[in-house]
Amino acid sequence: VIAVTVEAALGSVVYALQQQHVYKAEALLLPPKAKDIQSMNVLVIQNTVEVDSNITGISTNAVYIKFKQNLNSRTLLKKFIQENGLMEVMAPMRTPETRDEDIYNGFAELIKLENVEGLTSLSIELNNSEIAAHWVNDLIEFVDKETIHQLVQNQRNSIANQIRNIEYAIGSKRQMAKQRREDKILRYKEASIIAMQLDIADRIDTTNVVQNNRLNITTTNIPLYYRGYRALNAEIEYLNNRKSDDPFISGLRDLQEQLALLRSIKFDQEKMNAVHIDQAAYPSNSPIKPNRRLIVSLATVVGLISGIFLAFFIEFVQNQSKKHSD
Repeated sequence: VIAVTVEAALGSVVYALQQQHVYKAEALLLPPKAKDIQSMNVLVIQNTVEVDSNITGISTNAVYIKFKQNLNSRTLLKKFIQENGLMEVMAPMRTPETRDEDIYNGFAELIKLENVEGLTSLSIELNNSEIAAHWVNDLIEFVDKETIHQLVQNQRNSIANQIRNIEYAIGSKRQMAKQRREDKILRYKEASIIAMQLDIADRIDTTNVVQNNRLNITTTNIPLYYRGYRALNAEIEYLNNRKSDDPFISGLRDLQEQLALLRSIKFDQEKMNAVHIDQAAYPSNSPIKPNRRLIVSLATVVGLISGIFLAFFIEFVQNQSKKHSD
């Protein structure tokens, strides 16, 4: 019993001393503050001008959810590894047979994302505490910027679509205004010809006509040639010489105001954040693995139990041998 116990204890000590220390670098995260994404919601804050319903505000929780999704994105993790040159650090002894995907998957398995008392814990376990802390902080910064870039790009695309729709609406209004002006010129020309044939030079007072015919003046359609060819020709000349129909287009200025607002929007991504760091990761002096005391204690207990079992087993075998001898 003593021999087996001592052997197990000594063996566990040797095994524990051969194991590398593993350190845990952990950062605690919270959703971003309202001011961190304020410029992304400029269209919601400045609601005096009607904008496209597709351009909506985004909450801090929605931004935070997007950030955590990106932490698990293999595409972004690959980009992080490539931009920071971690391939050689993670696989210094790589061979031509070593696949890049295996390295990417190995890095993804190092990342632990957990909820801790209302906070989100992002941690990495490595045998080098400084590198672990460095990776955690750099990864948070990288994913933060990528998340903001994605969200801002979505807003820019929505704004670009709205600008394009307004430009189409303005172009359509201008085209129809020009067509209506040309149609109006044709009607006035026709009325002017009729007025000249009827020798109506000046406007005819239609009050007596309406009263004599007992017509409702609000519903009576007075012929254009009653204006007289002098007034009609003057209007035709002004319509032909008009340089722009914009002042006469209903709703055009409102559309131009919306267009000016949308084009003036700027996103300052440097002042935007998708996460609030409650506690950054720092190098730890205390390894979490291996627990040498636990290894030696368990091995000693197992050795003691094994020694006792072995002793009873040997005694049992010896007793059986004696019985057969007798």
